[in-house]
Amino acid sequence: MSRNPNSGRAQLAATALQAFRDEAGDDDERALMLDLIADLGHLAATRRFDFARMIAKAVSVWAYERKDPHGIGASPQVTVTIQGHRPKRAWRGKGGAL
Repeated sequence: MSRNPNSGRAQLAATALQAFRDEAGDDDERALMLDLIADLGHLAATRRFDFARMIAKAVSVWAYERKDPHGIGASPQVTVTIQGHRPKRAWRGKGGAL
């Protein structure tokens, strides 16, 4: 494995995507990634998690890990805005919890 932990993270994600591909039966990798992310949003909704907030946090961590794969520090602040749509109350976060 590479000394860059991001290559290991990418491989873990590739394994998850392959399992999703096997179930979905599609070979378009970009479409599969989008569908998987959207389906995670549906799962988050059933669990009453604030998906937009989770996505913002995930993008923040991803951006930091790209900058410094080995570092521990503050990630950049990311905000996700969904215009023209009001999420159901169950999606709104309780406190700062994801």
